[in-house]
Amino acid sequence: MEYYKPKTAGEAVSLKTDSRMYIAGGTDLGVLLSEFMVQPEALIDLTGIDELCGVFKVDEGVAIGACTGISLIAESELLPACLVEGAKAIGSPQIRNMATIGGNICNASPCGDTLTPLVVLEAVFIIEGDSGERRVKIEDFFIGPKRTCMSPEEILKIIIIPSRSPDQKSGFRMIGKRNGQAISQVNAAVSAVITGGIIKDIRIAAGSVAPVPLRLKKTEDVVRGKALGSNFLERMKDTAEQEVSPISDVRAAEEYRRKVAGSLLESIFRAMRKEAV
Repeated sequence: MEYYKPKTAGEAVSLKTDSRMYIAGGTDLGVLLSEFMVQPEALIDLTGIDELCGVFKVDEGVAIGACTGISLIAESELLPACLVEGAKAIGSPQIRNMATIGGNICNASPCGDTLTPLVVLEAVFIIEGDSGERRVKIEDFFIGPKRTCMSPEEILKIIIIPSRSPDQKSGFRMIGKRNGQAISQVNAAVSAVITGGIIKDIRIAAGSVAPVPLRLKKTEDVVRGKALGSNFLERMKDTAEQEVSPISDVRAAEEYRRKVAGSLLESIFRAMRKEAV
C-alpha cells in the first residue's frame, strides 16, 4: 500500500482517486482496514496540513481545523461547554489522542458525540474539492447514517462556530452501557440564550434517535420564552419523546431511547438552573 502526506488541502484533493482513501486519526478507518472491509491502494494522510489543525478565533467566531484532535477539543477554553463535554465523552484517553473532530463528523454516525453539539451551535463547514471551497450549514451536511453531502474527492477543512451571545449557555449529556469508553445509546445537546432568567432563544438536538443528528424544533417551541425556573420540564420531556424517531438495535430498544432522550434534556436544564442560582 502506498502512503502520501500532502502539505496543503489542494494537494490532498489532487492526489485522490477512487482507489485511494483519506486518513487522519484512523480510529474508525483503522478498524475497517484491519478487517479487510476496505482495501485501498493508497492512503492520503491529512494530518500534515497545517491549515487543518488547531482551534483559533476568527471574525465569525471560532474556527476548528478538521484534523484537530478530540483531546484538544476536550481541553479548549475557546469552545462552548456542550462541544467540550461531547468531546470528553468520546472513547478513552488513547482514542481521544488519536481521533480528530473531522473524522467524527465525516464518519456521520448518528451517535457521534460532537455532532449534536455542532447542530445546536449552528456550525458551518468549509469543504474543499476539485472546484474549490464551498460552505455547508450543518443541517444540510448529514443525509443519512454514515452519509454526508461530500463527494469522494472532497475534504472537510474547517468547522466554524459562529459568535455567541454573552448570555448563551450550553450543555451535553450521553448515556452508554458503561460510564466510559462506550458508544452513545442516546446523546443530547442544548444551546440557550438566557437573559434575566428567561430563555430567549434555544436550540436542542439529540443523537442516535434518528438517521441523522436530529434538531428537536417542537421541543424548542415548548421551552422558548419560558422562565428557566418555571415548570416546563415534564412537557418538554413528553414532546422530545414524541419528536425523536429511534430504532431498536443491539445497543438499545426504541422505547428506551425515547425515554432517555427526554431524561437527558431534563438533566441539562436542571444543571442550567443550578448554575443560574
